[in-house]
Amino acid sequence: MSEKEIEGIVKDLVYSLEKKDTEKSVSFFTDDAVWYTPQGTFRGKNEIKKYITWMTNVLEDLKFTIDGVGILVQGNKGVHQSIYEGKFKGIKVKAANVCTYEFSGDKIKNHWTINDRLSIAKQSATGPIAKKAVNAIVARSEEGL
Repeated sequence: MSEKEIEGIVKDLVYSLEKKDTEKSVSFFTDDAVWYTPQGTFRGKNEIKKYITWMTNVLEDLKFTIDGVGILVQGNKGVHQSIYEGKFKGIKVKAANVCTYEFSGDKIKNHWTINDRLSIAKQSATGPIAKKAVNAIVARSEEGL
């Protein structure tokens, strides 16, 4: 599979996630694929489908904008750097996102997602207790800067 074809598959996956087309999204993965995310590790198409369904339901109006290095492919591996935006429980959120992919033929075998969960928590915290808790974590993590 060419690097250009892999780049196209990554773009098609992102597009299908934005469109909440779960079946199409799952079709890009091998039967035994693994998706590593901040929320957990999802093994096989059934677990990946459950994760995609959850993600696209929790984040309304999900949109990815290519950022940074964009999409880089070397051999059967790819990287996609983006900013994602959506509404989490009605609150607009925006965060950095990096995904890496390992392909087997024309399907994704391993997929890693890295994103800024603390930023999302800070943006979506509602109420004085939640805001205070998140801000305390942020302050502690930035201590000494």
